[in-house]
Amino acid sequence: MKMLKRLAAGIVSVAMAATMLTGCDSGRYVMNYDGNDINSGIYIYNVLSELLTQQYNMYMKGSSDSIMDQKVDGKEMAVYLEDKAMEKTKAYCAVTEKFKELGLELTDDDNKSISTSATNTYNAQKDMFEEMGISKESIKLAYKGEKMKTMLFDYYYGKDGKEAPSDEEMEKYVTENYLRYKSITISKSTKSDDSEKEKENKEKKEQAEKYFKQAEGKSFSSFDDVIDAYKKDTEAASAAANGSSSTNDSSSSSNADSSSSSTADSSSSSSAADSSTSTDSSAVQSDSSKVGDNDSSSSSAAESSSSAAESSSSKAESSSSAADSSSSTDSSSLTDASSKDDTSSAADSSAADSTASTTGTTETEASKYPNETMINYANFTEDQLNESTGKMAAKIKEAETGKAFFYEDDTGYYIIIKGNTSERSKGYASENHSTLLSEKYDKIFDKTIADWAEKLDIKVDSKAIKRYSAKSLYNRYVDFLTKDSSKAA
Repeated sequence: MKMLKRLAAGIVSVAMAATMLTGCDSGRYVMNYDGNDINSGIYIYNVLSELLTQQYNMYMKGSSDSIMDQKVDGKEMAVYLEDKAMEKTKAYCAVTEKFKELGLELTDDDNKSISTSATNTYNAQKDMFEEMGISKESIKLAYKGEKMKTMLFDYYYGKDGKEAPSDEEMEKYVTENYLRYKSITISKSTKSDDSEKEKENKEKKEQAEKYFKQAEGKSFSSFDDVIDAYKKDTEAASAAANGSSSTNDSSSSSNADSSSSSTADSSSSSSAADSSTSTDSSAVQSDSSKVGDNDSSSSSAAESSSSAAESSSSKAESSSSAADSSSSTDSSSLTDASSKDDTSSAADSSAADSTASTTGTTETEASKYPNETMINYANFTEDQLNESTGKMAAKIKEAETGKAFFYEDDTGYYIIIKGNTSERSKGYASENHSTLLSEKYDKIFDKTIADWAEKLDIKVDSKAIKRYSAKSLYNRYVDFLTKDSSKAA
């Protein structure tokens, strides 16, 4: 199992570095342009990277079906993986050529950092990389390619960039795309017994309705009074439950059993541990190919990839169809929809809110706007809008500003109030400039790169592409996991 975890970490390290990888598989090339040959490894890696992304998406949806039996964007999985890999491989060519054309250069420190990172990544999972046809030099080129892409992004959109937006433009972007709100969340029962679950949910709904009545007529700013009352009540309930537990410890054995049961019921009905104020903690975002200020999203993507690959590895221990229900990311891709959370006092994350990605804010900024959440509604995809988080976001968007409303889904009860985003746009845009640049221009920049690639007259070796079909690479990956797990056992 240890080896399998290291395997996952190795895959993740490369995913963090780039979505473009050049390798060396028997000296074969998949394409060329202007006398520049592109090794097969770049294409191999791009297929693998997208495969892990889709496995992660399936994992998040709770699916255990075979990954290769799925469809994405109406395409058979194998076709989708190959199309995506081709797109990314051509993008690698375009980025490398444009970097050279503009006369940009990596510093000595850049090259040293790239070399060190590549060596560490390769050494961590040498066997796996060799099996898949990826050399240490290939990994080094991956880090170098991603760094060049980041520098190109900054060249156009960063400070003093050729197409850098003004402060006013960024403020307008926040106003037009973001939702601002506060909320109280009371999670529904997770008990397995239907009668007990129904009873507990009735109590929880009554509790939520009590706070909703308090919220009626409150302004956005005075909604904090309801949040404070809620916190005070849940803290008191928690203290009472703990006190009951202490009494239980000093009582007789028979009384202890009775007290324990009473304490459990009290703790459950108080909702102290499973409810929250203003929430949003993790992410609907990310793509390992994001540029600009993307360190945090890459890290998040890597963590998701790690558990994904580990899931795949566990499957491999029991069968050759191991990776079918495994996962990896595009924080890489839950997708490109992103929501930024700058809440300052959330006690817990609700199921509906938990897919919003976090953006760190300064202590001063957070203290100015307690209990608030800012999410980028415009970045939700159609699929996400049909899921719990998107449905709740849509309700917030439709809601009247400054008027609390009650909302319920499969996982909880919510009292929510929408605020005026424009009142915060200027400060929020200033505090989160780099992240907002990435949100605003990533897709535009990807389209620009695709246009560059079209002008390169790239010639594709169809025989090489056929040799590295998505199905054959998938089988190779699963075979490696199976053999490796056998060795570990």
